[in-house]
Amino acid sequence: MALTDNCDAFVAVHEAGINRVIEHFFRQRPSALNFGSTAVAADPTRLCEIVTPHPVVLQRQNPLVSVGPDLPVLGASNPLYEVDYAAQLTDLQIDFSPRNLNLPSELGTLANQRFAVKARLCAGLGCPSDEVLGQLPVPHRPPRGRDQNHGKTITIPSKDLTCFCLELFLDGGVDFIGVPGTQHVMGRLDQLEIVEIQPTGLENALECYLSLAVRLGLLPQLAVPVIRITQDLLGLATLTVEPTTNSPTVPNNPALEDDQAKVFLDLTITPPAVGPGGGGSGPAVVPGSPRPRLRTGIFDATAALSEPAFREVFAVVRDGFVMEKSDSGTFGPFTLSYDVKLHLEDGTVDLRGDNSIKISELDLKFDKLRACVGIDIPEICVGGFCIIPNPFDGCLVRAPEICIFGDSPDLEFCLDLGGIITSEISATLRPLTKYSVDPARTPAMNDWDAKDAGIPNHWQLFVDPLTLDFDLFDIADIVGDLLEAALDAAIDSILGPLPGWAKDLIKAILGPVIDLVRSILDFGDDFGEWLADQLGVSLGLFNVILTALAGYLAEQAPLFQVEDPVPIVSASGGLIPVLLPIEFIGVRATDDELIIEADIGS
Repeated sequence: MALTDNCDAFVAVHEAGINRVIEHFFRQRPSALNFGSTAVAADPTRLCEIVTPHPVVLQRQNPLVSVGPDLPVLGASNPLYEVDYAAQLTDLQIDFSPRNLNLPSELGTLANQRFAVKARLCAGLGCPSDEVLGQLPVPHRPPRGRDQNHGKTITIPSKDLTCFCLELFLDGGVDFIGVPGTQHVMGRLDQLEIVEIQPTGLENALECYLSLAVRLGLLPQLAVPVIRITQDLLGLATLTVEPTTNSPTVPNNPALEDDQAKVFLDLTITPPAVGPGGGGSGPAVVPGSPRPRLRTGIFDATAALSEPAFREVFAVVRDGFVMEKSDSGTFGPFTLSYDVKLHLEDGTVDLRGDNSIKISELDLKFDKLRACVGIDIPEICVGGFCIIPNPFDGCLVRAPEICIFGDSPDLEFCLDLGGIITSEISATLRPLTKYSVDPARTPAMNDWDAKDAGIPNHWQLFVDPLTLDFDLFDIADIVGDLLEAALDAAIDSILGPLPGWAKDLIKAILGPVIDLVRSILDFGDDFGEWLADQLGVSLGLFNVILTALAGYLAEQAPLFQVEDPVPIVSASGGLIPVLLPIEFIGVRATDDELIIEADIGS
């Protein structure tokens, strides 16, 4: 069964991949997970559990601990006493059904289409020694009517925090919420359990409060915003992605199963408002090269595009190809030039199980093909003969001498072949990913410096041409008639200023004009074949077309490209952005779909 049997696109993320994302967040944004008093924030070694941040966090002097609100000693107001404290989320793991985590008995087994979360929470207070307490000023009641501490706030000195840690488990599900067009993915909490807290009333109260915090605070903030995604596709069309509606064939969307979170999506491709793309070059593409996978086993993320959806994407890429070119050359007694503009139409696409894509009957339509032929005819002179000879020496009176075909070329005529020549292309393509390293990056530059400089690396998806065949299968018979008319007009234009006797004499010398030209060009009776051969071989027009098409597919137009690393949390308040390294992206074709697989870096 194909992944996209009941949708246009499919995306799945393995629980191991999500846990890798969590690990990167823990290392790159520790201040979002560790809170404490001012003194603890200034000295993170006092935390209950030591934080091990990414080196760039330290290099950029990002805080490891966020300063929380003051924690006063209740009832002490003159002076006001405060204590040091810390609160930390030190571990977080997610598990999709079937169960892999060891859940407490109170939660039972992990039901189908559910997720479980294990979290470790640590907290500590700066409890002073009796010796320190004995040295503190004794709080006293302020005078009647006055309720102030005379501006004094004293943080009670302490050395080590008195710490405790709790293990927290919860399970729940995931739903799409909202009406189509504004849907969100949002988690749902079903049960929450704190392990081994006594007395039971305390445990129940804490579980109640934490459940409220998760349901009303955390989960709404973690909701993925608008699921309806509109994406520009190569500047050629608009791609809209929306969740597939639940039905008997798609009973769960999103689905939590096989240790993965799966989403089924429908695609809509909207053509541009004004015709095909017009051949714009788009953003520059840095050449990349294939990169092998380092791991084995299941991928962190898998996506699939159905064959019908791929055909729609192909149609957008096909319609975006427009080529314009002109060239000329001299070949012995003649010159040849062309001015061409063309685009692609029709064609069938077939995804095949040998990891290839077969394109057949792709029509090459010449919007403009103007071919100009120049011919160098040996100079012909008439007249100059003696009318009255001199009996003693030479000639007394000579007829005027008229010479033609002294230019180079002597004849030039153009044929407008747009709409007359028809061509067809067939191709075998291979889906291919390449890893592009921006040449502006230096070996010493880390990912954050590169992002600041705007020179990230990229994973890019291409279709690599394995074979490209060009078949010029029809130059209409009318081309011969065009040739005859054009040559006659050119000859008449050259002979036009001459007197009638000279025209008759030159035409008698030349014989039939078409026969003379064919003799000079030596292309036999089929001018259409000759012209196709000269355009395609002598001037290399067809190779130019194939090269342009191959470059459009394999070099200039990746179907998509993804930054490496991917920003998942933006920089804010001087904190570095959270970047997610992509260790590998691979793509392969099957009989039914195009599959993309990815690994998240460690």
